Amino acid sequence: MSIITDAKKVYGKAVPDFGDFYGCIENWDSIFGNFPPWRQVKKSGLFSKGDRAMGMLCAAKVLADEFARLTFSEQVTVSASEPYLDYVTKALNDNGFWKRMPEFLSRAYALGGGVVKVYAENKKPRLNYIAADRFAPTAWDERDITEGVLESRIRRDGFFYTLFERHGFSEDGCTEVSYRLYRSSQRNSIGNPVLLTELYPDVDETVTYKTAEPMLRYFKPDVSNNIDRSCPLGVSVFSSAADTLKALDVAFDSFGREFVLGKKRIIVPSSCVQTVVDIETGTPKRYFDADDEAFIALKCDEDKDLKITDNTVELRVEEHVAAINALLNILCFQTGLSSGTFSFEGSQGLKTATEVISADSKTARTAKGNKNLVAELIEGIVRSIIAVGIEMGDLSESDDYGILVTMPDGVVIDDNTKIDNNIKLVSAGLKSKLAAVMEVQNCDEAAAQKELDRIAKENRMSADAVDLLTLKGE
Repeated sequence: MSIITDAKKVYGKAVPDFGDFYGCIENWDSIFGNFPPWRQVKKSGLFSKGDRAMGMLCAAKVLADEFARLTFSEQVTVSASEPYLDYVTKALNDNGFWKRMPEFLSRAYALGGGVVKVYAENKKPRLNYIAADRFAPTAWDERDITEGVLESRIRRDGFFYTLFERHGFSEDGCTEVSYRLYRSSQRNSIGNPVLLTELYPDVDETVTYKTAEPMLRYFKPDVSNNIDRSCPLGVSVFSSAADTLKALDVAFDSFGREFVLGKKRIIVPSSCVQTVVDIETGTPKRYFDADDEAFIALKCDEDKDLKITDNTVELRVEEHVAAINALLNILCFQTGLSSGTFSFEGSQGLKTATEVISADSKTARTAKGNKNLVAELIEGIVRSIIAVGIEMGDLSESDDYGILVTMPDGVVIDDNTKIDNNIKLVSAGLKSKLAAVMEVQNCDEAAAQKELDRIAKENRMSADAVDLLTLKGE
C-alpha cells in the first residue's frame, strides 16, 4: 500500500490523490533495487520449465550513483556568521551529514526526490533522510513544497505500528508538527489509532517551533515532470529510459549466456556412447567416457564412424560489447549526459581540465543544474538547524545569518594549470599572493604567510648579494 492510501485514511481530503504517480515511484524503486519487472524470463529448451533470473547490468543504480558523484563528490563549503557557523558545522558533523548525503542523493535521483527532516532530540538538532515513497505533499507553491506527511513503520511486540508525521503551520504562521500513531496485527494494514505514548512517551502529539522555517526540506532532480504536471513531486533521472535499461539487461544477459551456450561441444559417433543402468532408478543412461585412455573395442564398418568432431562455436564478444556501448550512449542521451560517459570498455585515459569541459559539456550543464538544487537544499537544512538552535535557546535570532553554500565545479585541474592560473591572477592584481600560495600549496593561511615571509627573506638576501657584488666591481 502506498503512503497516499494510508495518509488519506488518516487525514482525508487534505492529502491529494497522487496514487497513480506513486505507482511510478514504486516501479523506479524496483528498477533501482535491481528487481525490475523484466528480471524473470522463461527458460528455453525442450525440457526446461519455469522462469530463470536474467543476468542484470544494473545500469539504473550506476546512473543514480554517478549523478550523486557529479553533484556531491567534493566537500561543500558552508559559510555563515558567528556563532551560527560553529553551531551548524557541529550539527552537520554530529549527524554524519557528509557521509549520508551521497546515499540520500543517489536514492533521490532514482526515485525522483527525497526529504531531509530536521528536528530536536535531547535539545540537539537531528537529521533524518526520507525516501520519496514515504512522503506525501499536502501544500506547495511555485517555489517549493511547504507542507507534507511523513510515514514510518515500526514492528514491536508482535504488532505493526505506523507513525504519521504532518508538517504544516499554525494560525500564527509558526511551524507545527503533529503526530498520529496507528497499530495493526497485519503488515499491510495501518489498523486503528492508539495513543502516541504507547511507543513515544516523551513526545508531544503536537510540537510548535517559534519560526516560519519548515522542518522538512524536499529535494527533486533537475528533470521536468512529464507524467503528472499537477503533481509537485519530481521524477527519476531514468524515468524516460526504462526501455533502454531493459535492453541493456537483455544485452548483458545475452553476453553472459554466450559463454554458457558457446561452451566447448564435441560430436562423437553413436558407437562411442556407452550405456549404464542407474542403480537407484533402474533407468539406462548414455554417456561418453572422456577418461578412457586405454583400449576401447568398437564395432564399426567405416573410418568415418570413428571420427570425433569439435563443434565449438566462436564467441560473439565484440558484437555484444558494441551493442552494450551503443545502448549506454543512448542512455546518456536520454538522461542529459555526454556520449561516452559510461563505457563497457577500459578507461579512456587521463584528460586535462580543458578537455573534460570540452568533451563533457552536456554532463557539466546537467551537473550544474542539479548542483544548484543541492545547494538550495543544503541552505534550507542550515536554516532549519539554526531555527532549532534558536528554539533550544542555544542561539539568538537575527535578521541575517550570512548563509552561503558554495558548490565545487567538479573539474579536476592539474598542478601546472593551477599554478599558471594563479600567476596570471596575481600579476593582474585580481588575487593576493597569500590566497595563491594557499591554493597552490594546499595549506592554511598561517602556513601560507610563513612561506611568503621565507620567500621575502630569500629575495632580500639575493638583493643584498647583488649590491655587494656591484660595490666590489666598482
